[in-house]
Amino acid sequence: MNGFKILFVTILLLLGNVSQASQQDQSWKFKVFLGDKEIGEHNFKLSSVQNALHVTTSANFDVYILFINAYSYRHSNHEIWNGSCLKSIHSVTDDNGTEFRVSGKTVNDKLHVTTHDDMYVRSGCIKTFAYWDPSFLQSEILLNSQTGEIVPVSVSYIGPEKIVVRDESITARRYQLVTDEFTIDLWYSNDDQWLALNSTTPDGNTLRYKIQ
Repeated sequence: MNGFKILFVTILLLLGNVSQASQQDQSWKFKVFLGDKEIGEHNFKLSSVQNALHVTTSANFDVYILFINAYSYRHSNHEIWNGSCLKSIHSVTDDNGTEFRVSGKTVNDKLHVTTHDDMYVRSGCIKTFAYWDPSFLQSEILLNSQTGEIVPVSVSYIGPEKIVVRDESITARRYQLVTDEFTIDLWYSNDDQWLALNSTTPDGNTLRYKIQ
């Protein structure tokens, strides 16, 4: 099951940067599929509280093989943003029995991060993966909200593409995000709404997020 674990570490980074223009109460609910099989859900909520943006997420995945739970994943995260920069983060993850915790707080423009096995300080405006806000695609590094690691990324615009959203065919903008380990495809509407995510597992299966 190492293929599942490595992929979910990458895909489930979905907390973070939200631009000033997007600072309003919003929510997203996704059903998650591995191939054609539904394996769980991933939900997100944004809310403005006293001039700061609070982002919460929860993910619950279970992969069954011959009625046996071969892989389970539970992830919860709460982040606070000051404009487009991370102010604090607190996440807890159970990755098939392995626990991860990440805590971080920005003090004097420096983000102090504590993980299960490390502590570090990073200067500048740090962002996490924020698929619902396409402005994050301008970043060259992003914070992994599960492990606390800083991840180099590169992004390219693929072009317009027809996809089906809530049983309706629409034209969406497709982007491709590449890390050292994975390529992830993202689709956005013309008004910058996040619509879909696809990636491929190391064993060749497709992981899909279907918006509800």
